[in-house]
Amino acid sequence: MAEATDFIGRVRERVETAEERRRRETARHPAAARYTVLVTRDGTAAEELLFDRPPTLADLVARAGAGAFLLGIGVAEATVQMAAE
Repeated sequence: MAEATDFIGRVRERVETAEERRRRETARHPAAARYTVLVTRDGTAAEELLFDRPPTLADLVARAGAGAFLLGIGVAEATVQMAAE
């Protein structure tokens, strides 16, 4: 019910700029995460594409091409390694 009465929140969502959406999305997904997308162009060879943030459809088309087929998507969190003294 709070969503229906949150007029200011709804107005802010409508006027949010693309840069603000990108910043909010970046804050939601930690920098340590890597997003992998497995694609094929010819149906026989697969290629893994790496992204630092969740890829949009435009990102996928720009990197893989319009004729590519999506085989899978994965998220791998990088482990922090500390050097021993």
